[in-house]
Amino acid sequence: MGTQTKLEGVRTIACPARHVFLLLREPHKRRRFDSPSDIPGLNTLTADSAEHFAQELVDLALLTRDHGRYSINDWTIERIVEHLVLAGAIQAMAAAQVAGAADSADFAHLERLNGVMRGMDDRDPANLLAGAYIDYQWHLELVRISGNRAALAAYSRAIPPAVWIAGANFFQLEEARSSLTEHERLVAYMKAGDTLRARDAVAFHFEEAASQIRRAGEARVETYPVPAP
Repeated sequence: MGTQTKLEGVRTIACPARHVFLLLREPHKRRRFDSPSDIPGLNTLTADSAEHFAQELVDLALLTRDHGRYSINDWTIERIVEHLVLAGAIQAMAAAQVAGAADSADFAHLERLNGVMRGMDDRDPANLLAGAYIDYQWHLELVRISGNRAALAAYSRAIPPAVWIAGANFFQLEEARSSLTEHERLVAYMKAGDTLRARDAVAFHFEEAASQIRRAGEARVETYPVPAP
């Protein structure tokens, strides 16, 4: 799923951003498509490219493939928030566990991922999409370094990248940037072995994200640009 960047261990979305934006903005998400070349956002590509990117979008949980036919997953505000509530609960537990074992925890990849996001140009909406996928990886890595294999298995199954990718459509670029500061604060608490502050920092992080998405949804504000036809 995705492609490796030059920075080892960081994955990117291979499908060009404009095609993902078209897919997410498609209003008729209950339709079924017989071929990848029929899917909005992919229907201007060659058959081989459409099939390649369709599989990636299935892996990201933006598409579903069932008996050879495709449908666009409808990531409504309610659905995104429901997943964030579950993700936040698992993340809070993981953060406390990491803090409790701070002396042996390896924070290098968390810091590497945050550094990549810090280096992105926040004036480019395409970077909001790319950053959302890297942010998903950051939170997955947090669960991984907790050493809780049951939590990692549950999180991997229940919380797909699409939660972050669809959710980012309701974030302003400057708000997405502020979440990186929250990441850094959380890492500092975990490194200090402060289990309570680490847990509470995660809870705040997810509550703020859910609130922002709800507010944007109520105001019908979307950040991903409408690609030119």
